[in-house]
Amino acid sequence: MRIAYPAARTIVEHAAAQSPCEACGLLAGKGGLISLTLPVANSAAMPEQAFALAPDEHLRRLKQIDERGLDWLGVYHSHPTTPPIPSQADRSGAADSSLLQLIVSLAYPKPRLKLWRVDGLTALPLELDFADAPSIDEADELTRRQQMGMLAAGALSLLALLVIAIGLLPPVP
Repeated sequence: MRIAYPAARTIVEHAAAQSPCEACGLLAGKGGLISLTLPVANSAAMPEQAFALAPDEHLRRLKQIDERGLDWLGVYHSHPTTPPIPSQADRSGAADSSLLQLIVSLAYPKPRLKLWRVDGLTALPLELDFADAPSIDEADELTRRQQMGMLAAGALSLLALLVIAIGLLPPVP
């Protein structure tokens, strides 16, 4: 299974914003690609320890998925302080084994996402690849505009130094 990088980023940002409570939402896409994530309010009685999709918002989000011509692939939720492994409550609360369950953990310096297929008391980990993720080389490479800006800044600095140096020369008799 693959997840579009912007969709994964939405999940991580939502989880960070809701911490120390668990964040939750829906996963949508086509085939083997999760291309859309839709946050849903957590209506659990103890949102610091569990998640429950708010029913009215859940239904509205399912309608949005349908209107976009996508399939509902599963749910996501966060574990603010524990690893991305389904808890007993996560396993027992899984209503449909055909739906995926993605868990993002904030318990590490970098968030970790793990995908599961949960069927009652069993949880099967699934491989999750990132589509459209910027490579390390691309992230470190300067754009043409940035390169030109640095060149212009260097030329202006050199010109300013030249003007200052000429201004410091003694007058010519």
